[in-house]
Amino acid sequence: MKSKLSVLSLFLIVVLLVAACAPAAAPAPAAPEAPAAAATEPAAEEAAPAAAAGDKTTLEFWHAMGGNLGETVQELVDRFNASQDQIFVNATFQGSYDDTYNALLASFESGGTPNIVQNFDLSSQTMIDTGKLVPAWQLMEADGYDPETFIPAVRGYYSDENGMVSMAFNSSTPLLYYNADMFEAAGVTPPQGSLSFSEFKAMCDELKAANVAPYCFTFGQVGWEFEQMLANSGGLFFNENNGRTGRPTEVQFNNEKGVEVFEFLTSLVTEGYSPNLNNTWTDTDSTFLTQQAAIEFDSTSDVSLIQNAEFTVGTAFIPHADSSERNGVALGGAALWLLDSGDEALNRAAWEFIKFMAAPEQQKDWHMATGYFPVRADLMEDPELQTFWAENPNFATAIEQLTTTNTTLADGSTNYAVLGGRAGPFPAIRRIIVATYSRVLNDGLTPQEALDEAAEKANAELANYNAFFE
Repeated sequence: MKSKLSVLSLFLIVVLLVAACAPAAAPAPAAPEAPAAAATEPAAEEAAPAAAAGDKTTLEFWHAMGGNLGETVQELVDRFNASQDQIFVNATFQGSYDDTYNALLASFESGGTPNIVQNFDLSSQTMIDTGKLVPAWQLMEADGYDPETFIPAVRGYYSDENGMVSMAFNSSTPLLYYNADMFEAAGVTPPQGSLSFSEFKAMCDELKAANVAPYCFTFGQVGWEFEQMLANSGGLFFNENNGRTGRPTEVQFNNEKGVEVFEFLTSLVTEGYSPNLNNTWTDTDSTFLTQQAAIEFDSTSDVSLIQNAEFTVGTAFIPHADSSERNGVALGGAALWLLDSGDEALNRAAWEFIKFMAAPEQQKDWHMATGYFPVRADLMEDPELQTFWAENPNFATAIEQLTTTNTTLADGSTNYAVLGGRAGPFPAIRRIIVATYSRVLNDGLTPQEALDEAAEKANAELANYNAFFE
């Protein structure tokens, strides 16, 4: 049974999330039960009203894109504001994904809730559980908007049993970036398609034998590569079909498939294929760009790896377990969520803006400027993009990896592994996985022992969260 969270419950979840962002050695404390009096849904008039700018309706839009990405977001917002004279969107950078997520949850208690927020993939279940959304599928039905517009993997990730809950905007997947000059110097064939773990190590052995770099591979010990390689290997992160057909009560990542993935990732360090960089993205990039490693794991959105390299960069699909065929990747990035203001006119105005951000011209320009891929299926044959991909083949790798992801299995059933996991405390659980690397690399646990320990902590997080809905 789904329940709308009370203001107090949301506040308690914020406390849990803040605790989860602290060093991950200890699990967050259990949340106390909310008193019955706090379970009353806030009145519609408590929602933050949008201010009027002259005769225009002003909407507040919070986003998590800084630097050059933030500048591109502002350009698109300015384009929308100039395209019509009825609505003005005020865009505000709120910090990282976690910062934006926590600021939104806090705003439900303190006021000033925006009309639209860009929230990241792992926030999906909590966003749905707030009960404060206008689901995108309702607006699509009323507007005759076809959800088939979106790439199946994109549509599936942001959907519940009724349809899309939010509007996909900045979507990414992981890639392997490789130093093509090193491969040529070593006489080694660059990775083609998705290699198995054994094939990947064999390729690394060839590179090491040629002595082209101190390391074959570089990666930061973040949760994302474990999640993605597990999905590519057909493994589930949570029970209840990855949390897609019911609220998950247990993690599945410590089963055979997850252990195989974690053994591979940790062995890359213990066997000398990769440096031990701990939890980092920045050091990973610098190790690759300074040619200390031939291959790196990173997001499709990190176009700086291509733009800033002093060598030829190639891209390839991520590897998969020896025990499986390639399944594909789960979606990363974020989407635009429409918060119910209690005013139908304001909600319609917000819908016009998020439709604009998902429209072809905006998606094309966003993709070419940032590396986030266009989320629309109808852009895959776009002549302008075809030309762009021909001239920039690394951008095309991400498209091919996603569009060839097996969202259905051979028997026609849904491939829940590549839809990605969905659970309320997923951000906290990802932090647990980050700490789990060191339990193997620094403390000497086996991958099975470390993942069993992580599973115990993760299951406690699930139980704490799920208690709000019993």
